Amino acid sequence: MKLSYRNKLMLAGAVAVLLAVLVLVLLVLPEFQQLRTYDDQIAAADQQISQAQTLLAQRQEIKARSAETEAKRIRLANQMPETPELPSLIIELQDTVNEAGLEFASLTPSEPTQAEAGYSEITIAMLVKGTWQDTVDLLQRLPKLTRQVRIVGFNTAVQQADADDDDPTNVVETGMTIRVYTMPSDVTPAEVPPAPDAEQQQ
Repeated sequence: MKLSYRNKLMLAGAVAVLLAVLVLVLLVLPEFQQLRTYDDQIAAADQQISQAQTLLAQRQEIKARSAETEAKRIRLANQMPETPELPSLIIELQDTVNEAGLEFASLTPSEPTQAEAGYSEITIAMLVKGTWQDTVDLLQRLPKLTRQVRIVGFNTAVQQADADDDDPTNVVETGMTIRVYTMPSDVTPAEVPPAPDAEQQQ
């Protein structure tokens, strides 16, 4: 059967539409499906990255807290060691007194005594000489020692300078009682009770 020109055009259009549908079904739609698959994979990867970042931040926070806790533990161990360690303490006190510009007159440590909280106390009586300004400097330096130090007694006496002394500055003789602590290894650290007010006499 011979087709007319119009029918030929309609048949050609139908074939073109069919080819377009086949291309859409066979080529284009799979690509869209593949793109959706890629989108899903990207979303899953983004979620995994977010979870990994959250986990990393948590681990870094834990590590920072661990380092801070360890630093506090070491600082507490230095402030309240397990043994009196008097030689190193005496050397540190001597250096601190000298750095303040004072002179040691005497230093007398007592035997350790057990406190109710489980730690031990060591009382040290010190006598130093120098100017009042240097004495104040020493009082400001003592809390900065490696060991935890409490001043529990304090008195001063002014010594008049000799008339023929080239430096007429009055010398202050200061007696102070300080207390340091030790913490046995089998005792949980507790807050050391505050020291009583030091009595000041001039």
